Amino acid sequence: MRDYLCIEEDCREGIEFNKEVIEKNIEDIKGFEEDIKNGIQRKPTDNNSIIEARYLRSFIHQIDDISAKYSLGDDISTIEEDYHNAIDNLEQTGKKETGYINILWTISLGILLETDKKNIERLSKVVEKKEINDAVIDFLLCASDIGYTKITNEYDKENPYAKTREIIDLAQTDKQEASKRLQTYMEKEWFKGHYDYDWKNSHKEPGYVGYWSFETAALTKILELDDTSLVNNNHYPYDLAHYKNSMQFKSIYLSDSDNEQEIEELIIIEGIENKPAFEKVIPLRWHAFVNELIHDYNELDNHSFYEKYKKTIGLGQIWFLLDEYEEENKEKNLLGSLIVFAMVEKGCILQLDYKENLEDYDSYLKKYWDTETKLVQFIVDNDQNYYALVPADVEISNMYEVKLQDVK
Repeated sequence: MRDYLCIEEDCREGIEFNKEVIEKNIEDIKGFEEDIKNGIQRKPTDNNSIIEARYLRSFIHQIDDISAKYSLGDDISTIEEDYHNAIDNLEQTGKKETGYINILWTISLGILLETDKKNIERLSKVVEKKEINDAVIDFLLCASDIGYTKITNEYDKENPYAKTREIIDLAQTDKQEASKRLQTYMEKEWFKGHYDYDWKNSHKEPGYVGYWSFETAALTKILELDDTSLVNNNHYPYDLAHYKNSMQFKSIYLSDSDNEQEIEELIIIEGIENKPAFEKVIPLRWHAFVNELIHDYNELDNHSFYEKYKKTIGLGQIWFLLDEYEEENKEKNLLGSLIVFAMVEKGCILQLDYKENLEDYDSYLKKYWDTETKLVQFIVDNDQNYYALVPADVEISNMYEVKLQDVK
């Protein structure tokens, strides 16, 4: 066992269950492909979307199987077939939301398993197709020396992944210090940085397969850092980091990409003309975005709005289908909630499950104001809690249907 919090019997049963589900998905896909050939539409959702959803389900099960087998202590070679199948399925998911972590782990596993570089090229095309902008993913792909050149300064999940920048920068001048920073990151920051994913107590729940920071091991391998201090870390896949050692990597200097951030800052437009009062709670950098969001909500039909913002503000994760969004929006009383969801995606508002204690996450709250601030809560009609720091003199009581209240 590599993760002693896993229950072996449960993990083995889960692997067998996933196998059955994947086999059923293969049968379903064949059936829907036959329907397409014959011009048959049996369900309200179009056949191609259903097929992509089946591929997505299989992909997620295969990633779970990889984590489970690694946690159980299985020989690493046994997960390589799962990995290749996972890539095959991922490629067929179209533009469907697959989850940032799943994509990040798949690319990282390719580096750790030293898969053929053609597979990493395939993954880079998935990243482009799904329009993923993330500095860690870009670094991994660029370093893999496959001809990928895009480097962004954005992080799909800023906490904890923005901290990897410190490790990468240190490694360029002082690998010993970089290795110390790596140890701190894994021991104190990485897992806590995923509390908002409800990982904190998941080992107590059925289906736990372990959480491994495959991407940190991949960075360690690329940067040639000393990870001996992490050999017994419950989230660092030490065995995978040292599974193979023949892949050649390209040297990447992140400082070369700093100009992109400077250009981005030059195009900030101040003012929310569609709702000027919100300028007091929405930081300047997102004024133009929120202004456009308000305009589009009022002017676009449900389908056009859903398609435009499905990824940008995570609509596709909240309402998986357009029909679900239309049902929820039939009273046209969602705009405040949509702004909150958008600001969560941007990292401005902190979202917590109702069971989570705010004190455990206070380091996640970001200050975007050059003045004294206070903590407010946005009251959305669901089982989540939403918090942000705003100027102390703000007295706005609501953002459309969403109420704001000070947190004492």
